[in-house]
Amino acid sequence: MERIALSRQGRFNLLAVVIGVLSGLSAVAFHQSIHWAEHSWIGRASEVPGWLGALLLIALPTAGGLIVGFLIKYWSPEAAGSGIPQVKAAYFLKFGRIRFRAALGKFVLGTISIGSGASLGREGPTVHLSAAIASWVGRWFGLAPRQVMALIPLGCAGGIAAAFNTPLAAIVFAIEEIMGDLKHKAFAGIVMVAVIAAVIERALLGSSAMFEVPMHPENLSWMALVWSLALGVIAGFVSHAFVGALLRARERVKLVRGRFSWMMPGVGGFATGCVGALVFVQLGHIGVFGIGYADLSSALAGELTIWVLLALFVGKFAATIFSYASGGSGGIFAPTLFIGAMLGGSLGILANLLGESSGMMPEVLALVGMGALFAGVIRAPVTSILIIFELTRDYNLILPIMLANLSAYAIATKLRHVPIYEALLLQDGVNLRKFPILSPSHGWQSMPVSSIMTNTVHTLQADMKLSDAYQAIKDEGFKIYPVVDENNRYVGLVHRKGVRIVSKESPDKTVREIFISDTFPRVYPDTKIKEVAKQFVNTEWIALPVVSRLDAGRVVGVVTLHDITRQQFLQETKGD
Repeated sequence: MERIALSRQGRFNLLAVVIGVLSGLSAVAFHQSIHWAEHSWIGRASEVPGWLGALLLIALPTAGGLIVGFLIKYWSPEAAGSGIPQVKAAYFLKFGRIRFRAALGKFVLGTISIGSGASLGREGPTVHLSAAIASWVGRWFGLAPRQVMALIPLGCAGGIAAAFNTPLAAIVFAIEEIMGDLKHKAFAGIVMVAVIAAVIERALLGSSAMFEVPMHPENLSWMALVWSLALGVIAGFVSHAFVGALLRARERVKLVRGRFSWMMPGVGGFATGCVGALVFVQLGHIGVFGIGYADLSSALAGELTIWVLLALFVGKFAATIFSYASGGSGGIFAPTLFIGAMLGGSLGILANLLGESSGMMPEVLALVGMGALFAGVIRAPVTSILIIFELTRDYNLILPIMLANLSAYAIATKLRHVPIYEALLLQDGVNLRKFPILSPSHGWQSMPVSSIMTNTVHTLQADMKLSDAYQAIKDEGFKIYPVVDENNRYVGLVHRKGVRIVSKESPDKTVREIFISDTFPRVYPDTKIKEVAKQFVNTEWIALPVVSRLDAGRVVGVVTLHDITRQQFLQETKGD
């Protein structure tokens, strides 16, 4: 980058263009891949008549869940879930470092999971995919960690813009949900990436709105506002129930241990298949499976009866919890919009039965319900308002949408203080609120150790012969090596000098016979640097392994005394 005759801002803008193009193209490819999978797998299964078709609708998400669970366990652990919590953790705790395998894993596993019928959305995985691309671009160009970190919101904005065809909502989402506040230095880049990604999406897939809705009246009656307020209140409580049920189910699933724990997404897929097949056999609607945008469009057009709306509401509510909590690969954006529309449509039909004169309340409240439940679950109130406008291109319902969204947001926030993405990270042992690393006033000592650790780490197997171990490390410069067992779980440390000396005397001895067992507190990627320094004081080692919280026992890096002193020197010379 230094060879390019551009200013620092010019280089940043150049990278923004690259990220915008790559995120737009990757998002379109991902969406087309999911569309093909849904049509080829779950769509064709629904066309098979009789009991065989019902069995196929149950078997497909079960098989998809088993495949996804196996690949998550043994290939790409980062591909589990929606991806947005992982992006937030990488942004705040790892200076934006996301492995490129995460992007590939999200693409493949998201396609399999959603295409086989899991009740999940494509938008969260698209954000993860685009953020991973942004991280890869920054590291490929050799940027410093903080510069790579600044690119993550750009990738997120590009992902949302291409996922929903909503550039304005994408800009606000990157600021409101990922960054937490308005960073003026990144704002121009976020706008640029969102626009580029949206232009690519529209050029390849068309410029029409995602949902075609009937023209709503500009001047609604005051009763419509009352019903919208009632819907917002109900949506606030439904949001709280949804998030609570999802978190409790996911907590139970995380307690499942052992060699067959990877099968849990298959169990969730089986439960989803049973619910979806029951709704389809009884009512002929397949919206419980996959993204469900066809039935969502019907609800926005007022074409569904109250029994269909209620069945899809209950079915999607349960199936999303089964699919997500069991460890599937997909997001909750689309299911949240779907559930909100079914809730609003049901209330709209009730409003008509009670004498609402406009006759359009099912269509109106279905649209209002989408934003209200999104605001209550995702806790991004401004994004929830903008995203409904851009999805439908209908700006006539601004007052009822704002009224419902803000009331749902207020009630959901009052009932549960921790937003869903932070709650998911807390279940994984990651607390973002402990690490306010973006504010210089907190000092470099409060930064996570992941920002200074060595990511390239060479581990030794405990059962490896010392002669083989020394041959593996003799040309390396590290002095300390983590030791892992047959499952690649950290069990202790060994010194290079010890391996060299003992291997000459007893080459057939194993590493297990000379390593020092794990007797000191573990270091995690989100451990503060000052806490790591205290641990060095209490031990004679000059290096400590950094062990993952998400994948217990996996060594993700090594931190040394040299890393800490180097960081201190850099801060003192540059000014903290």
